[in-house]
Amino acid sequence: MVSAPSPEAYAGLAQTLLKQDNVPAAEEASRAALQAFPASALAVATRGDVLFRRGLIAEAQGQYAAALRLDDQCARAWLGQGKVEAVLAHRHQALKAVTRAHDLEPEDGDALYEWAIRQPYPGNVAGLEKHLSEFRSDPETEGHERDYLELLKALAGRDVWILKSDVSRSELKLDALTTGPNFMLRGYGVRVKFNGRAAATLLLDTGSSGVIITRKFAEKIGARKLSDKNLEGVGKSGAAHGYEAWVDQINIGDLEFHDCFVHVIPGAVADTDGVIGTDVFEKFLVTLDFPARKLRLDPLPEAPAAAEDGASLSRDPRSPIQVYAFGHLLLLPTEVDTKQSGLFVLDSGGNISTVSPELAKRISQMRALNTPVHGTSGVVNSAQIADDVGLRFGNVLRKERIITVDMRSVSKDLGTEISGQLGFSTLERMRITINYRDGLVEFGLK
Repeated sequence: MVSAPSPEAYAGLAQTLLKQDNVPAAEEASRAALQAFPASALAVATRGDVLFRRGLIAEAQGQYAAALRLDDQCARAWLGQGKVEAVLAHRHQALKAVTRAHDLEPEDGDALYEWAIRQPYPGNVAGLEKHLSEFRSDPETEGHERDYLELLKALAGRDVWILKSDVSRSELKLDALTTGPNFMLRGYGVRVKFNGRAAATLLLDTGSSGVIITRKFAEKIGARKLSDKNLEGVGKSGAAHGYEAWVDQINIGDLEFHDCFVHVIPGAVADTDGVIGTDVFEKFLVTLDFPARKLRLDPLPEAPAAAEDGASLSRDPRSPIQVYAFGHLLLLPTEVDTKQSGLFVLDSGGNISTVSPELAKRISQMRALNTPVHGTSGVVNSAQIADDVGLRFGNVLRKERIITVDMRSVSKDLGTEISGQLGFSTLERMRITINYRDGLVEFGLK
């Protein structure tokens, strides 16, 4: 006799499909679960998991809250709520919710992972070792987890990127970086000196984290290898194989950082000696004034009072935008020609704005054309292009040329759908202020 499906069976199926990155099938399973068991907290939370993967964060948050109203002992609902709190930069609330999920279901692999990465050393190492030994995933995901684990072991709990100079605010000059025979403006860079030995102009990139340099330059400055590392990004070459390296001292203008680790890859990055992510300056209020060619660093404002039950996106166009922070990536809800929408990466390192092939199918202006797009993993050719497409994010409306780029591997890695990137061609006439602590971004127009 075959037993009738249960909420647990539906939830298990949906989670398996999500791990396989079969989002349409997971969508179908979550809808079936909710239809069959509308009063089940687990079914409601599972629906939230699928919405989160589709990039519908606010809708997912609503499902998790509804699940907890049905049953405040539902571990999957607490886990989902914790992930939402994390991307809203509510770190304390995220840790509290994820810990509750792990306490309720210690054998849930997802809850174990989210709990482990938030523990101090050596608890994070022990938790990740347990997760890798007891739970299976695809080779790519497990490879990323092993890379991170090896870095944690190599750092052994040491403080890193320690700001030694007594500087409360600073202003740095941005250097124009060009590409191609026509010397097209590629982006802006800042001058960075390593170990007091050599300096390089690194591309300033809101879509990257930390510092990325070439192997040749790493050897020149005496950077010491810590652990292996693959870097994901846009590019036809897939992950860039490199390593994490230790640098004793990094100077950027009047800022002096000690005990730093950097990412090293074999070849040139985006036609430059390297890339510096704006999150390096996360202890400051970061303003990229592209028209003035200045990077301004100011003290952070007073921290806001803790939000209750999470926070929704700011609806006041005069206020800074609450973005979704997935690690170093800042995702903004963006409308395309007022008809379509999705989460777009704020990516000043990308030379042009992009949309995913899935979103492009719903944009009538797209036409076939190959255009090179520079990314961390090399150069990839676009399949389609469109001109004068309206992009609206926050208080900004731009008519831009957009191209398609396949972002599936990045979406899978993040666990949420990326529908496009706001590249340098869109951002170069703006003044962008980033508050990493609170997950806020503000745009000023030229």
